[in-house]
Amino acid sequence: MNKKYIIPVVIFSILLLLPFGVQAVVDLRGEKRFQPFDIFKDVVYTPIVREKKVAAAADSLDVKWRAAREAIAAGAEVADALEPVTSSLSDLEAAVLSVNTYAELDTAEARYKSLKLADTLLSKLEDEPESFLQADSCIKALVADLGHVSLWRAFLDVKHYGVWTSRYLRAFENKIDDESAIVLALRPKYQLAVWNIFSDPGEKVVLGAAGDCIGKSCGREDAKPEDKWLFYRQDVEFLVQPSPLDVRSAKLDNPVKAIERFRDQLKAKGVELLVVITPGKPSIYTERLTGRDSRVAGAENAAVGNATAVENAAGLQSHGKKILDSLTRAGFNTVDLYTPLLAAKADDDKLGALYLNDDTHWTPRGAEIAADVIAKKVGEMVDVGTVKFRGKDDVRYIASDSVADRMGDVGEMSGLNKFGVFKVQQVTGHVVSQQNIKERTEKLPVDSTCVETAKIACKKNDSCFTAQSALCERDTVLYDTTVTPFKDDFRKSEILILGDSFSRIYQTDSPVNAGWIAHFAKNMNARVASIVSDGGASTLVREKLARKSSVLKGKKLLIWEFVERDLRFGAEGWKDVEF
Repeated sequence: MNKKYIIPVVIFSILLLLPFGVQAVVDLRGEKRFQPFDIFKDVVYTPIVREKKVAAAADSLDVKWRAAREAIAAGAEVADALEPVTSSLSDLEAAVLSVNTYAELDTAEARYKSLKLADTLLSKLEDEPESFLQADSCIKALVADLGHVSLWRAFLDVKHYGVWTSRYLRAFENKIDDESAIVLALRPKYQLAVWNIFSDPGEKVVLGAAGDCIGKSCGREDAKPEDKWLFYRQDVEFLVQPSPLDVRSAKLDNPVKAIERFRDQLKAKGVELLVVITPGKPSIYTERLTGRDSRVAGAENAAVGNATAVENAAGLQSHGKKILDSLTRAGFNTVDLYTPLLAAKADDDKLGALYLNDDTHWTPRGAEIAADVIAKKVGEMVDVGTVKFRGKDDVRYIASDSVADRMGDVGEMSGLNKFGVFKVQQVTGHVVSQQNIKERTEKLPVDSTCVETAKIACKKNDSCFTAQSALCERDTVLYDTTVTPFKDDFRKSEILILGDSFSRIYQTDSPVNAGWIAHFAKNMNARVASIVSDGGASTLVREKLARKSSVLKGKKLLIWEFVERDLRFGAEGWKDVEF
């Protein structure tokens, strides 16, 4: 080798090995494992250990199930008898689903479907004893299949989920990137430098154009005119990529077919479905993203006769709105939140914006508008007889102001919040509490004047006096209106809500019980129950419901809320879920 190449080769080799060397030193000196060993472990060690864990968990499930059957036969409560079985089944699921350090079992696998079926059947047993034989057969099949160590199955799992597969290597690479000592040390400083120089907030975030949302109405008294809103990149990509129903999106799951299938499943159980597609932030505040006021753009296009551009400028032609309209035309029960939210922007100067500055979600004002619109739609369904409820609930709701600080999730995604780049936004929510009204009758003291009058009227006639004095006894009706925090009521409610983080925000996080679900219950004056999965309202939340399908007992209406971007980017797609 030419001597003049030696130094560059040495420098290049040092640079190439530096990250590996630094990470090895950090891992060996600290408590973390040495990650490159994971590859060797997952080829040689993990498959056998996992098979032993699976077999042990299956044996435990068999023992617990036999004990539960004996206890139920002896007259024990079904729920109490099944509790150890459910716990053992969860242990078995955990052992089976985690194939190795970086790969999860594919949901299309027969083992996955069998586990989920067993989970569903166990949850049904308490309310549907007739499903006992099916549950017994399912669990016995699971135990027979998984209750022994199978070297062939271990080999197949290494083949399909091992270190030579893309799913393993991609997860391994991401883990290395996330836990690299050099990356953890340098990435934040690099992100801050890129932000300061290029105003680039990161790969998951889109920086909106400068807006005029400053001052108290926006909760940002210290904001400057050059301040800009942040948008979640998937929200923006949903608008600019082809519709999920476009031929160019043929590889995606069809959301309309999944919604139709879900509606039919619910109808078979006597439950009506109401579909609520939540507009993404850029669909409502397009001008905050582009810097071009949609009303001005619409007026300019109208002047040249471009009516379609006017509609586009109004934000009413997003893919989400078009799919919603197509569902409505096809006879689905739907709620249009696009039109009322776009109309409500006219009052932003007085009442504040409908969406948070540095967050994907709406403000309490936006959530309350949504609750009102959804409640009115349900009222219309009741009026035309689409859904019939038993009657008014013995509960009333009251609301009180509560201030909360919000650190935007999009700002957190940027990784810049650790440097205080984006500020906390203060919002005022209206916390809903409930009054459980209980009626009771209480006797009042006998009216002495009435008794004296009876004596005079009846003179010495005892039977007359007895009859007349009985009329002097008085009862009064009293109401116990103790105020308690709002809560889901799965037992008494006739309305079940499935939702995503738009259903969670302000509801289970600060200020708590101030989300659209609580305000919907207040507007309807009715008890409700909810199942929420952040980012998983397309499939994951239906899978949660399938595992606990007994919660549909007594329900007349299911409201399904999901943000429009999930039509394309929903976690786990739009799979068919069996109930």
